[in-house]
Amino acid sequence: MHTYDDHCDFHLSNLWDNVDHYFLVHIVDWLLASFVLRDPYILHFWSIMDEFVELSFQHILPHFRECWWDHILMDILLTNTPAIIIGLKLVDYFGIQRYDWLGRDGKKSWKDWEIW
Repeated sequence: MHTYDDHCDFHLSNLWDNVDHYFLVHIVDWLLASFVLRDPYILHFWSIMDEFVELSFQHILPHFRECWWDHILMDILLTNTPAIIIGLKLVDYFGIQRYDWLGRDGKKSWKDWEIW
């Protein structure tokens, strides 16, 4: 079974070896999640928290064991963030209403957010 913490040296060949079906799954997952949630702050927060969940459960699920650069570079910076940005651009392109789950629109301070 392939685990993603086999070779954690930061080399281009190691990065390229980890581009597999999970790379595509991350992209499609976050692209579709942006159509559902439509809030960039919630999406990026969720993306980062998802990596913390993977770190927390890597002792139970072996495919969650990854090198540090896999969590940060491959998952967050190269798949999740671009997919969220592209997904939100598509939401805007199709004229779908964005959501403001935290009630931030038009507020000057975080204390004025309607979520409180």
